[in-house]
Amino acid sequence: MATSPDQQRRVEGRIEWRGRQSFRVRVHNGFDPVTRKRRYLYATGRGNQRAAEKVLRELLTRRDNGLDVQPERMTTAQWFARWLEARIADGALSPRVTTNYRGILAQHVGPSIGDVRLQELRTDQVLDFKTTLLEAKLAPATVRKVLGLVKQGLEAAVVAGLLARNPAAAVPLPSPQQGRTERRSLTEDELRAILQAAEGTQYATLVRFAVATGLRQGEMLGLRWQDVDLEARTLQVRQTVQHVKGEGFQALPPKTKNSRRTVELSAALVALLKLHRKAQDVERERLGETWHANDLVFPGPDGRPQWQKALLRGYRDVLDASGITEPETVNWHTLRHTAASLWIKAGVEIFTVSRRLGHSSAAFTMDTYAHLLRGQQKTAAEALDHLLVEVRSGAVRRSP
Repeated sequence: MATSPDQQRRVEGRIEWRGRQSFRVRVHNGFDPVTRKRRYLYATGRGNQRAAEKVLRELLTRRDNGLDVQPERMTTAQWFARWLEARIADGALSPRVTTNYRGILAQHVGPSIGDVRLQELRTDQVLDFKTTLLEAKLAPATVRKVLGLVKQGLEAAVVAGLLARNPAAAVPLPSPQQGRTERRSLTEDELRAILQAAEGTQYATLVRFAVATGLRQGEMLGLRWQDVDLEARTLQVRQTVQHVKGEGFQALPPKTKNSRRTVELSAALVALLKLHRKAQDVERERLGETWHANDLVFPGPDGRPQWQKALLRGYRDVLDASGITEPETVNWHTLRHTAASLWIKAGVEIFTVSRRLGHSSAAFTMDTYAHLLRGQQKTAAEALDHLLVEVRSGAVRRSP
């Protein structure tokens, strides 16, 4: 007679009653590779037969999902490692995010709370961990990212039945505004100086393009000619190019849903891109078979994706040669920030700026650039003054 799946699972696991309402569940977990003795997972509980069978099913599920470490012995580091690998296997994380998460776990979580047994982790220990991060002079945004990952991983442990509650749930994240300094925005004179210093270098078109479009660095380096319509004067942001340690260059989808967008181009920028394409065609013919045909608008010297570190080193030389004040406070993202600031000062409304930048929401754009709108308070305050004066003078009369 064939054994049903439920009967087979009961054979693999056993309920041992220690009293009327007390039980222990034992599940076979393979053999020790050295002694060849059977290994077991255990769980205890209180309740009736139905409750005991539920615990048995949960323990079998944990075993089948690879959680072969005894739950009460599993450390926080072991859980986070397994949770992260499960998310990677599900395709939930991009290669770049995976690298960042592994770095956070190795540099911060592991050394501080990694050796604590998962089921013994307390809220006060997570609070101490937060204090340690802040005392290490990490930026509040970084602390927020680390604690956010910890909360997410521990919540998954609750869902998996390994924890009754999330010990990090009550730990507040640092405010996103805490320690935040206003980013530097270049003046028109500073921008002219940088453009002049870039003239004649390989960065001349790159800098102009960055200011004109506001694209992120990865979006620029991933832009292909097939994504650019010079006749319609538009470009489509469809991918970014990033270098992932150990895996080389990778084309990845845009950062958010709104990052996949259409950006309109000016006539002057289209003319500049046409000249850039002609120069690139000449270089491609000169290199012949050594040119790597990736269709990139801004590739490296041989057509392959451009190294970001090399780009930033050359850009730093341009900044130093420009003669602007405190060039060390300017980075590549400053060009994107400057573009947005100049658009707003020119009267472009926030929603359009947000869509052009590919922000997740117009509210985020408003929060970032609210300081540029302070002068509009006075305009709003005085907008209806003519009506107030007319009413006071009797110029406006009620209809009979």
